[in-house]
Amino acid sequence: MRITLSVAFFLALFTASAQEKCSCDSTFNFIYKKWAEVKNMSYHSYKNERKLDVYEEANFDFVVQRNPFKVAGVMTEKRHRLLYDPSQNKNEALYIPSGFPYTNIWLDVHGKVFRGLNHYTISNAGCEFIFGIIRDQYERIPADFVCQKITRKGQEEIEISAQTKSFHFTDYKVQKGESALDIAKKFSVMAYVLIEYNDNVDNYTDKLDGKVIKVPSHYGSKVKLCVSAKHGMATLIQVEDEKGLLETYEYTNYKFNLKLPENYFTEDYLDSLD
Repeated sequence: MRITLSVAFFLALFTASAQEKCSCDSTFNFIYKKWAEVKNMSYHSYKNERKLDVYEEANFDFVVQRNPFKVAGVMTEKRHRLLYDPSQNKNEALYIPSGFPYTNIWLDVHGKVFRGLNHYTISNAGCEFIFGIIRDQYERIPADFVCQKITRKGQEEIEISAQTKSFHFTDYKVQKGESALDIAKKFSVMAYVLIEYNDNVDNYTDKLDGKVIKVPSHYGSKVKLCVSAKHGMATLIQVEDEKGLLETYEYTNYKFNLKLPENYFTEDYLDSLD
């Protein structure tokens, strides 16, 4: 009994010492300061997304240039490559297959073929998008947020988390010309949720003029973002809603300010890599 109690006491003491609350304002200042130091970066991304009550996992490797913004990605297992360069084409990304159909194709980044029911798309790669989402939620409901220093997987991190008990849906009559993407931006909510919870919303881009749809009150009932205490970039993102887990993303293998060939973000260069 003494041994059991001693172990329990030690674990409780360790857990308490491993979690130290800190200022969320200071945390966001730290994150954006470190993000401003990044010229480009590479990282590995693992995702687990709920799609109409079925979970789908995938792995990607990305190289992101911040200014001007460009993204090169590769599907880790299938080796299909992706290129997004908004200076060439803001609305489309280049799909470079490693096999069939053997032809490089430009596809709408939010379209049914390229994005499908994926929660996000290649134009959201990097950290700017997710940092903006979490910071926006913090500015809306600061009292619900907790920031603390933690140790996760042996690494020192900062966890930003929030949980709301007032998560709910409200009916909204869609204005002329609005799509799921427009409405999500308007209310600072997740566009995918509009598809899952509304039978009359099938994709991200169709105009929904006059329809009455359910819009969530928050991005999620629970949100959590972990960032490295060293480099400030995201290591874990989790979002839940009233059904449970909505999405999980883990980011590893960061490398910063790489010496890339001048033609790295081009079709010819990426096509030559495999």
